[in-house]
Amino acid sequence: MGRIHVVTDSGSDLPAELRQSLGIHVVPLTVQFGDEIFKDGVEISTPEFYTRLRGGSSMPSTCQPSPADFVEVYERIAEPGDTIVSIHLSSKMSGTYQSAVLASTMIDPKITVKAVDSRAASLGIGVQAVRAAQVVQAGGSVDDVLDVVQSTIDCLQVYFVVDTLEYLQKNGRIGLASALVGTLLNIKPVLTLVDGQVAPFEKIRGKAKAMKRLRELSAEFRERYPERQLKAAISHADSYAEASALAELLPEMAGVDSDVILGEIGPTIGVHTGPGTIALFLYGV
Repeated sequence: MGRIHVVTDSGSDLPAELRQSLGIHVVPLTVQFGDEIFKDGVEISTPEFYTRLRGGSSMPSTCQPSPADFVEVYERIAEPGDTIVSIHLSSKMSGTYQSAVLASTMIDPKITVKAVDSRAASLGIGVQAVRAAQVVQAGGSVDDVLDVVQSTIDCLQVYFVVDTLEYLQKNGRIGLASALVGTLLNIKPVLTLVDGQVAPFEKIRGKAKAMKRLRELSAEFRERYPERQLKAAISHADSYAEASALAELLPEMAGVDSDVILGEIGPTIGVHTGPGTIALFLYGV
């Protein structure tokens, strides 16, 4: 019986230590500033990215990995008889998932690739990869891994607050939230994901009230899944203090497991959200 490998992409925003401890492999997207192109997490760090983003005159963009990029990783980590569970950015936001699917047809047919459309971004993908890797470490089968990933997708709830809609709009990832563009000054929309694309949830006046609303939404989520252990992850775009404060409050206020995953939104997602974003991911196990 072959081994099971878990692969994701740089849009998953998993902390390096957690990713490495679980043996999760990452295929990077590329970020482009003008004529300069960098592989996320390989040729540009997250702090370097935000320094450039704040100081640059042009809006950066991202490019999905090519099928060849996936082939290189798949063939490097797997042997005939192995299975790769490859979990990626929502297909409504990126062609990364499609590249993984195409790559699965280009490698040794004795290596099985199960490509998964996470229907999420940032730690929404990350928690799926974490749960998959935990099942692998516990000795689970491929079906066990896929069942856990699907269960996480089915109950995953995403809420995020951006300082400005400018980045989502200019990069074409505004989705169903386009109606919010041009709203009143100091409105901090709470956004969500609906079927893998950005959608409006509520309009809140001011960042402090928006953060308070995230805590309330966590408690409401707890009521929807009383029979499950509630887990949370928080990612932030150069806003560690706000994210860590939220992480500390969730266990007491919303009954969330105290082991909250806290990650930084890297270049792949930060291009589209901009600095100051706080994202909350809730799911039950």
